[in-house]
Formats: sequence, C-alpha cells, structure tokens
Amino acid sequence: MAGRKKERKSEQTEKRRRTGSQIIEIEEAQKRRQEKRAELKKKEKAQRRRAIAQEKASRPKMSGGKKFLVCGIVLIAVLGFVFNGYRIVNLNLDKAVYEKKYEERLAEKTRLENELGLVDDPEYVEQQARDRFHMLRDGETLFIFSEKKSVEAQ
Repeated sequence: MAGRKKERKSEQTEKRRRTGSQIIEIEEAQKRRQEKRAELKKKEKAQRRRAIAQEKASRPKMSGGKKFLVCGIVLIAVLGFVFNGYRIVNLNLDKAVYEKKYEERLAEKTRLENELGLVDDPEYVEQQARDRFHMLRDGETLFIFSEKKSVEAQ
C-alpha cells in the first residue's frame, strides 16, 4: 500500500505540474489576445481617421466668391441685430423719461383740479386776490420788501 500511495502522489504532483504549466500558457495566451485586440483597435481607429479625412477631402469646397457672399450676409445680419438692439435701448430710455413726465403732469393735473374746486370758496378767492394782485381791505397797509442786498452791506 505504501507503494501505491507513492505512485498516486507522484501522479498528482505530475498532474499539478502539467496543470500549472497550462495555466501559465493560458495567461500568456490571454495577454497575446489582449495585445492583438489593442492592435486591431488602433488599426480600426486609423482606418476611421483616414476615411474621415478622405471624406472631408472629397467634399466640394466653397469658392472665394461664395465665402465673401456668406460673410457679407452674416455681417449684415449682425449689424441689423446690433442696430435694433441699440434702438430698443434708446426707446426704453425715452420711455422712462416720458413716464416720469407723465407722472409729473398727472400730479399737476390733480393739483389744478383741487384748486378748481376751491374757486367757489370765498376764503380762497380772498387769499388769491391778496397774494397775486396785492389787494387790501379798508384800513390795511401793504409793505413790500426788496430782496436785493446793497453792495455796502456786504
């Protein structure tokens, strides 16, 4: 029995050696395949680049006159947009000015309407006669002071 055990062990070690060498060969084969795949990918990319370059080269190119015409049209469109933008900004500024004037006029209108309502009031009429026309009642004296200062006082 001891002899059989030794034979089995030697067979098992021999199998292990064979299996180990096969594993190494499989790993080497996998590395080779990966390298081949990488090379194929590089070749495919190069072919795609060449195909794209050939396609671009085969496209009809624009002549100088057509390029000039397209540039002119683009320039006119850009200038149109810029001009219209400038006009819009100016109109918005004018709108703000006119809205301010409108508010001022609206306030003045309200003030004048209120004053018109006071025209029938006798006290208001008397005050206006005194202030605007310097009218006096009997027995009153009017004093007018000059706001000009003399040169000597300075």
